Amino acid sequence: MNPTLQLNLSQQLKLSPQLQQSIKLLQLSHLALQQEIQYQLETNPLLNLVDGSYFEVSDQDDSQADNHQKSSPDSASDNRDSNLSSQMLSQAYFDLDQSSYSHGSTTISDNYFENLMQDSVGLREHLEWQIQMSSLSRGDMEIAYYVIENIDDAGFLTVTPEEIAKQIQEDFMHDVEADEIVAVIHQVQQLEPLGCASKDLQEFLIVQLNSMNREAASQQKKSISLAIKLVTHHFNALQKHQYQDLRHRLSLTELELNDSLSLIKHLRTQPNYQFIGESTEYIKPDVLVYKLGNEWQAQLAGHSTPHLDINHQYADFLRKSRNPNDHQYLRDRLQKARWFMQSIEARNDTLKRVADWIVRYQQNFFDNGESSIRPMRLKDLAQDLDLHESTISRACSDKYLQSPRGIYELKYFFSNAIPSTQGGEWSSKAIKNKIKQYVNAEPSRKPLSDIKLAELLNQEGVSIARRTVAKYREALNIPPACQRKLFTNS
Repeated sequence: MNPTLQLNLSQQLKLSPQLQQSIKLLQLSHLALQQEIQYQLETNPLLNLVDGSYFEVSDQDDSQADNHQKSSPDSASDNRDSNLSSQMLSQAYFDLDQSSYSHGSTTISDNYFENLMQDSVGLREHLEWQIQMSSLSRGDMEIAYYVIENIDDAGFLTVTPEEIAKQIQEDFMHDVEADEIVAVIHQVQQLEPLGCASKDLQEFLIVQLNSMNREAASQQKKSISLAIKLVTHHFNALQKHQYQDLRHRLSLTELELNDSLSLIKHLRTQPNYQFIGESTEYIKPDVLVYKLGNEWQAQLAGHSTPHLDINHQYADFLRKSRNPNDHQYLRDRLQKARWFMQSIEARNDTLKRVADWIVRYQQNFFDNGESSIRPMRLKDLAQDLDLHESTISRACSDKYLQSPRGIYELKYFFSNAIPSTQGGEWSSKAIKNKIKQYVNAEPSRKPLSDIKLAELLNQEGVSIARRTVAKYREALNIPPACQRKLFTNS
């Protein structure tokens, strides 16, 4: 077989550097966009930030009430998104019936913004601070640091005492007995939050019950002692809800078992309930939603629209330069600066179009809440805006919307549609909200089964099967009816 040369014509789709940059910027979050702008300003002398307070404004309130006092007339005229005066927008946005904002289902109190300025403290730092304030010896304190270092974010110990002893031996060439480490672990477990460094849920429950037993009145100690016995020796039976079997096996009365079970059910399931992760990241909304008259409208937040321009000093130098190397370098940087500015403008334009469409489509949600959210798909939005679905997905990724009803990720508003027996469609999120309302209102001794929940939804016009109800219930972390039912005499 002899080698031959062949000429073929083919078409390939290649992304230009400018298009690649636009795609990258579109999917960046607010914080990542700030970092990218900072990087471009530091590496490209032809790029200039007109408003020098851009990186400072991101740490302040985004309300337009302050912007009209800080901005110059020229920068105010560049705000293409605003059709209102700053004072009118501030009044429309902050005229709320309550003195606190709602973030999803969490209420944010009046001192919320004051707390944003405080340094966040992680779980491990908090435990180490308590160790430093304790009366432990120097050697026990070093062991405690090793114990705290091996605690996960939930507060549980991830290694055995023998493994900690091995770590200490490798670092200090000093042998430590496992019993000594166990004693220090018990010391750490008494710190706040209580029970940190427990090896598993069973040990954590025992730590809580022992703490209750030390502080309880004499008439309560019997129930607590029984609860300790159940968790220590019959934990598997408790997990399987074999209450009747336990009552007969231990010769207990219904009241005795009920009292102990009530204590166990009110215990925490993980030690760390105060410190989520090592630091707290606060959400900066990209879009503000306000009501003008009877209609909800969207506007990009102030920190989402940096004012970039060409550095005219370097641009003049480019025109006057006769050095080929300098001329080529500045020309290349000028082109990249223009591309970056165009990409930022395209990002803001796409985000504004997507936000306008979502707010216009979900007017009932902002008026009435989650039960009125409409089903919405990427395909619907892409067709109306003449954009690709992947573009919509990137525009909604890590972007947040703030309204008087709370702060929501843009992706939150997308949900599947469930057909209605009365015509139209139901959003899966609205159905989940209905299920949550039914469960919250159900009798504690006669919880609603999945079949009953499906019947109630069908009565409201939702065509839904029992298995779909079970799937939504599990997504809401709601246990089945048999687990929600309080212990009663069989």
